[in-house]
Amino acid sequence: MKKTLYILGAIIVCLSCKSPNQETSFNTPGEVLEDTVFTNAFMPRGERFTGGDGVYSVVLPDGRTVWIFGDSFLGGVTPDMKRLPSTPSYIRNCFVILEGDSLRTFQQGNPKDFKSMMIPPEVEDGSSGYSELDLWYWPGDGFVANNEFHLFLSKFFQVDHDDMWGFEFRGTELMSFSLPDFKVINVYQFLETDSVHYGHAVLETKDYLYIYGLKNMYPYVARAKEGKFTEPWEFYNGSEWVTEAKYAAPMLEFSGSEQFSVFQWKDTYVMIMQEGDLSTDIYSFTSETPYGPWKNKQFLYKTPLPEGCRECFTYNALAHPQFTENDQLLISYNTNSMEFQDHYDNALVYRPRFIRVPMQTILPPE
Repeated sequence: MKKTLYILGAIIVCLSCKSPNQETSFNTPGEVLEDTVFTNAFMPRGERFTGGDGVYSVVLPDGRTVWIFGDSFLGGVTPDMKRLPSTPSYIRNCFVILEGDSLRTFQQGNPKDFKSMMIPPEVEDGSSGYSELDLWYWPGDGFVANNEFHLFLSKFFQVDHDDMWGFEFRGTELMSFSLPDFKVINVYQFLETDSVHYGHAVLETKDYLYIYGLKNMYPYVARAKEGKFTEPWEFYNGSEWVTEAKYAAPMLEFSGSEQFSVFQWKDTYVMIMQEGDLSTDIYSFTSETPYGPWKNKQFLYKTPLPEGCRECFTYNALAHPQFTENDQLLISYNTNSMEFQDHYDNALVYRPRFIRVPMQTILPPE
């Protein structure tokens, strides 16, 4: 687990051509409401995926959406929503296809093997001598280019196994997959990031791929020329683009949760970010460019905590603009607990939740 809210961070990839086959009701304009359709779609059930965080989403060329979550529990949930122990307790990442009312989960090997879908090559081939208890991937955002799916990954190493916080960031990597079968093509490591966890949000424009990250809880941005994302990046220093990562500066003085979203809505760029330090508050910012200045700060929602869970918290709100309906933006957030036993006492704790926010609340006045 990680104080900057990377706690339990697997990948779940859910493929769906459109939103679940139910209608979402919308109330009065300006009102934020829970989206029960998407929330219920990821309720714990079955023998495969039964809990996770992250909740990124990327639209594929065939119109389906890839959902990207965090660390994943597999199966083992009783009818009264108690979670059964397993070894290991969860896997670092997996892919899931939402098929009607079922969640079809993908991972390396058989389900009983409890192996993640994405494993560092040096762990998978045994050359490092480490297992995923020592060295693993936690996911960021992804994008499609050249009919391939590309996903940013943060690599972490467990320095102290006796300390739940005893791990450290080891760098940003990009894993590429063929489509539509999601076979791994290659893994690329970015060497120059100056400890910024780049890849937590991406935005594609005609000329550039913008890659966003966080350092000391403040958001940063880099960019690569369209189609050349493995070549040297440029970094924004607050006023201009530079070629050395060490000169990058925060693009906004706002202390945020580790993962966030940036997307374009007509002529406006929107950033959705939950406040850091375990805050329950979700905010939006808007800009005329992908890199700021970010203005028009709007408080959107205070995330509720599960009843009776004293150690629970929420984090990493993300936007899913492809599912906007009636100008209501779909936003997800994660729920977790500092007390690991809570995940066994109540399997409903650790799962994504979804809300709808009116775009008129987010956008600047005309």
